Amino acid sequence: MHAPMSKQPRGIFCADRAFTLIETVLAIGIVATVLIALLGLLPTGSRILSEAGRGTVGARIAQQLIGEVQLAEFEDIGLFNNKQRYYNDMGTELQSGGNHVYTARIEVESGNPEIPGAKASEYLKRVIIKVSNDPGKPDFSDPPLEEGGQNDSYQSPYNRYSTLVVFTGQDKS
Repeated sequence: MHAPMSKQPRGIFCADRAFTLIETVLAIGIVATVLIALLGLLPTGSRILSEAGRGTVGARIAQQLIGEVQLAEFEDIGLFNNKQRYYNDMGTELQSGGNHVYTARIEVESGNPEIPGAKASEYLKRVIIKVSNDPGKPDFSDPPLEEGGQNDSYQSPYNRYSTLVVFTGQDKS
């Protein structure tokens, strides 16, 4: 009338529910392999993040300088040529070149810029902003062009931004 009693213990630590040593070693091996792969990606991710930050700050500096040049009188744009400005790590301009992170150089091309398909105009000036994050003495020189007019293999020590400034005249009425 009563069911026969089982001889297996009814506790939590039953022998048929535990992991074997082989299963545990395999699980630890898989976890270790995944962690090593993820830790190997950290330096790459960190480098990409810092490059993106430097690019963003450099673009903000260039946009500020381009706006300043565009607000100047057309005849006074040449006064910006070869001027250097110094900025901290957040892109805030410093009055002296003391403890700077970024150096920006403004170049105004002399003469009329060539625009493909358009005739030359004395009412245009090309302004080039070069931003370097070398806190020492940055090299803003342009590399010599290879055959075909390109430098695909050359890694520039600065970022280059350019714009055209147009003289629209003044309303004298």
